[in-house]
Parts: sequence; C-alpha cells; structure tokens
Amino acid sequence: MRLFRRNAIGFYAVYAAAMVSGLVVTPILLRSIGNEAFGIWAFIGGITIYLAVLDIGLGPSVVRFTAEAHGRRDPEEINRVASVALVLYAAIGVLTLLAGAVVAWCVPLLIETPPDLVWEARVSTFLVTLSLAVRFPLGLFYNLLGGRHRFDLQNLGNFVGTVLYAVLVALLIPRGGGLVVLGLLTILVTVLRLGLPLVWLRRELPQLRLQREYVTRARARDLIGVSGSNFLVHVANKVVFSTDVVVVGIVLGPTEAAFYAIASRLFQLVFGLASVVTSMLYPAFAEYEGSGEQARQRRLLLSGLRGGSAAALVLALPLLVIPSNLIHAWVGDGYSESAPVLALLALVLLVHQPLWMLTQYLIARGRQREIARLLIIGAAANLVVSVVLAFTVGTWGVALATLIVDVAVLAAAVPLSVGPAAGLRAGELARALLRPVLPALGSAVLVFGSRGASVPTRSWSSSPSASRGACWRARRSGASGSRPRSAGRSRASSAAAAAERRRCWRRPNLPSRPGRPRACARSCAPPRTHSARARGRPRRARLRGRGPQAGLRGPRRRPHRRRARRAARSRPQPQPPGRR
Repeated sequence: MRLFRRNAIGFYAVYAAAMVSGLVVTPILLRSIGNEAFGIWAFIGGITIYLAVLDIGLGPSVVRFTAEAHGRRDPEEINRVASVALVLYAAIGVLTLLAGAVVAWCVPLLIETPPDLVWEARVSTFLVTLSLAVRFPLGLFYNLLGGRHRFDLQNLGNFVGTVLYAVLVALLIPRGGGLVVLGLLTILVTVLRLGLPLVWLRRELPQLRLQREYVTRARARDLIGVSGSNFLVHVANKVVFSTDVVVVGIVLGPTEAAFYAIASRLFQLVFGLASVVTSMLYPAFAEYEGSGEQARQRRLLLSGLRGGSAAALVLALPLLVIPSNLIHAWVGDGYSESAPVLALLALVLLVHQPLWMLTQYLIARGRQREIARLLIIGAAANLVVSVVLAFTVGTWGVALATLIVDVAVLAAAVPLSVGPAAGLRAGELARALLRPVLPALGSAVLVFGSRGASVPTRSWSSSPSASRGACWRARRSGASGSRPRSAGRSRASSAAAAAERRRCWRRPNLPSRPGRPRACARSCAPPRTHSARARGRPRRARLRGRGPQAGLRGPRRRPHRRRARRAARSRPQPQPPGRR
C-alpha cells in the first residue's frame, strides 16, 4: 500500500484540526448568534447535505475505476473515466443550483424561524448550495488523486481549509457576522480545500487527457449503471446521519435541534477519526481487485476490521462514559440534554464503523447492490422510528432509533452479503470484529470493579459530601439551641456532638457579627440559634450589660440552658483518690 504512513499521519492531522476547530467554532457560534440561529444553521447543514446525493455515486466509482486501471497499467481507461465524469459533474452542478433555490425558499417553512432570520436563512442556504455545486466538478480531480492513493494531498487541502474556517469564524462572527457570513465562508473554504491539491495533479497523472471523443453515451451509461448502487449507498448514509437533526428540528423545534447538533458534531468528529482506516483501504481493495489478488484482499479486510474496531472502541469510550463532562467542558452549562444523545451516538459509532468498512469492501468488489438494498431499507426504517421516538421520548429517542437500525443492518449484512463475497464464514468476520472488544470489556470490568470496590473503604469524613453530612447531622442533633438534650442520650454522645458542633461551626478567618454564630467552613448553613424566629415569631433581644460587647443586642438566653448549667454545678464532682 503506497504512502500508507504519510496518508495516516495526514488523516489524523486533519481530524485533529477538525476537532480543535469544532471545539473552538461551536461555542463561538452559540454565544454570538444564539441557540435559535445555531439550530437553524445546523438544520441548513442537515437539509442541504441531501443535495450531495445528486452525486449519484460518481465519486466512489471514479476512485474505484482509477485504482483498477492503475492496477492493470491502463492510463487510457483513466482518461475515459475522467472525461465522462467531468461532463456528468457539470450537469449535476447545474441541477444542484436549481434544487438549491427551491430548498432555500422552503427552509423557513420547514423549521420555526424568527421573522428577523427568515431571509438570512434563505440566503445562507443558497450559498451552501452554491458551494456544493462548485464541489462537484472540482471533486473529480480530488477523486482521481484518491484513486492514486494520494490522500496526503487531499489532507493538505482539508487541513488548510479547516484551520482557515476556524480562524475566520473566530474573527468575523463575534463582530456581527451571522448566517450569511457563515455561508460565504463555506464557499471560500470549499474552493480552497478542493483547489489546492490540483497543484500536484499533473505530476501524479502526467498522461491525463480530457477529450471530447472519450465522452460517449455508452460509456456514460456504463459509468452511471455502476454508480447507481453507489448512489443508493450514498443516499442511505446521508439519510442516517443527516436526517436526525432534520427530524429533531421539524418535530421538536430549533432549540432541541441545537442540543442534538452539539452531540452530533462530536460524533462526526470522532467517526471521522475512527474511519481513517476505511478511507485508506478502499482504493487498496479496488487495486487488489484489478490485479486479481483475492487472498491479499481478504487478509486486508480482516486486518481492517480489527484495526477499525479498536480505533472506534478507543474513541467511543469517553463519549459513552463521561458525555456530560465533555459537553460541559466544550460549550458550558445549559446543554445537559445533549449528554444522553452523545452516549447513544457513541454506541452507534461502535456499530457503524465496521458496517462502513464492509460497505466499502463490497463497493470495491463490485458487489454493492446487495448492501445498497439493505442500507436503503435501514434508512427508511430509521426515518420512521426516529419520528416515532421523537414524539414519544424526545431528543434522545432519535439517536436510539439510529442505534437500533444500525445493529439490525450489520447483523443482516455479515451473513447475507459480506461472507459470500469474501469467501469467509460469518464466524471469522465476527471474531475479527470482536477481537479488540473483548479485551477492552475485560479491562473496563477490572477498572470499574476496582473503583467500585475501593469506594466503601474510603473514610467517610474525608470527603466533602461527608463533611457536609456531618454538619447536617450535628445541626439536626441539637445544634439549634432551642432543643433540650434528649433523655436517652448518654453524656459521652452529648460531648461528641458538642465537639462536632464546635469543629463544624468554628471558622477563625471569617469575622462574625454580634449575636450571630460563625459560618460553617464546610458549606453548610449556620446553626439556628433563634427558635422563636424559626417558628415565625418575632425575635426578642436584650442589651448585653457587661463585657467588651456591652450595649449590643444579642439573642435572649434560653431558660433550659440556665437550668442545665445549674444542674451541672449542683452535681457532685469526682474526687481524686485519697481525699475521700
């Protein structure tokens, strides 16, 4: 596999930049344009991504045919594929602009939009659509480089575009930029991301010729026929990942769509990192198919399943275990509804990553029709179940629907499609898939089990919550000053309670006002010293007659305390031995 190390480093650099960009951009957008505008922007991204399915699967087909032609050492085949694909992409770009104008007008009708954001939403939607129309013809050369395994050049454009987008958002949006500015930035970044790798196109494909005689109806029908199943796969994946935000926005409103979009952004970043292996192996699968090396192709599939599952497991566990902490550290308070969504999407990641790997393998083998039917059925089921659960349980029900459908599709795809195509038993594929999972589960049981076993052995009084509980117990056991000591309490327990009260209420570094006890050093309320005030009666006070605080008002002494002191003085004191 050519340039594997460089491609892997480039992919991880791009996704690291994307994660940093997402961590920076999302809080800026939430604070600058507000929750409603951010929900509308997420809805625009979710609905315009459907226009990307007008690609009709040409992108994966171009990568596949380019890799196969390279394996057969046939440069003329690459020229024919590129010439026909460029004409098809130009027609798709024009169709995208027309469809985008209709979608832009309908966006305020599909989601509840404030009156002052109606035209901003429409203009921003059309600008995003324009970026998609530009992406189609430029994407042809991008895919040609992918067929030659030059993902490092693609990653260079993605890295520069991601960093530039984050910097421009941080500079422009807080200074009054809105949805329109975001749409303009999307066009700029798209042109830069796809145009920068073209500098190296001539060096990688010196024999590339785009000529009119290569464009024939028969060739176009062949390319579209092969791309038809890829188109269905593309539609199914877009529906699964993009319908969720759209369903939440239509059913529950823009604010709930913002909550779901926050978790979805984290999920997309992590899924991109987990799918790095899949992105690099797809042209290798196609190249081995062109050269007829089926045994190496099978070994590569099993290795890819093990590596992809391990990567998905490492990246999904933090989202599953500490979703609230991650969201709070990212966007702050007020977004707790995103936590259960993020936890469920972490489970989706563990299922969808191997499913995507198997899908790419079948496309490279030319066996995409069977998996395409399964994915389309799953996408339709996901849409129906998402709507039902959104009405029933709320935002997190949409993520639960995605998880249920992905598990069902993966369980059906392994024995029905992948096993026969690869010549492997379902048990072999399952072992390769679960091999990284079982050690990770064992480690998790040991870690969490040891953590749970160590909790009871900790000193209760050493934790902050224990200190607050001790203060509460001391206050309830007689610290109010209005309750006499219970008859059944021993003198030792009373002394212990008094010591606890002195330890709890005394804080020398905080001066107290006359007549009021010192505040508790452990974040509990000061003791109640005025029982009449606690019962709602007016407090009676008297002037102190002597001492350094003479003349100041203070709490009236309680009669039962005077009786207790007189009883203590009249009680016989123990005498040392020899004096009796």
